[in-house]
Amino acid sequence: MCKELKINLEKIDKNLFDSKKSPDEFIKIPENPEEIEQQCKQYELLEYPLKMERTTDNHGTYWIAEHPDLPGCITYGSTREEALLNLDDAKKGWIYTAIIENLPIPKPNTKSDIEDCSGRILLRVPKELHHKLLQKAKEDDTSLNQELLFLISSALGLSIRHLNKNFR
Repeated sequence: MCKELKINLEKIDKNLFDSKKSPDEFIKIPENPEEIEQQCKQYELLEYPLKMERTTDNHGTYWIAEHPDLPGCITYGSTREEALLNLDDAKKGWIYTAIIENLPIPKPNTKSDIEDCSGRILLRVPKELHHKLLQKAKEDDTSLNQELLFLISSALGLSIRHLNKNFR
């Protein structure tokens, strides 16, 4: 990731901290940077699946890129290339932070992991929930399956457009 950690403390607005502590006390600087650097390099070599989507909003057109296996590892760029470069940087930062914070780092999912899934789930729910789901599907003028797909994907933060492209 980086050989030497440099932080410009002069640029920090100390009024943002509602504390008597100095900004240094909020920054976690590792005691063993070389060891952490080696751990980062091992994870950086892993090929995590990525998801890219071109989007347009009132700010213009840009590309959103993310590693779904690394929660929150998402960025954007005005071109695909810029988004991919930013994603590589975000991945390095994500891994570095996880190692510093002693958080688990998931292994990348592979295509075979996904291909092993049938796409069919049998789920038992209480009658009251079943009834409410049917009512919601009727309100939205859709099938129960489509309503469940929408609700589950929304809860997981997935784009329904992305899912529909891959739905078989």
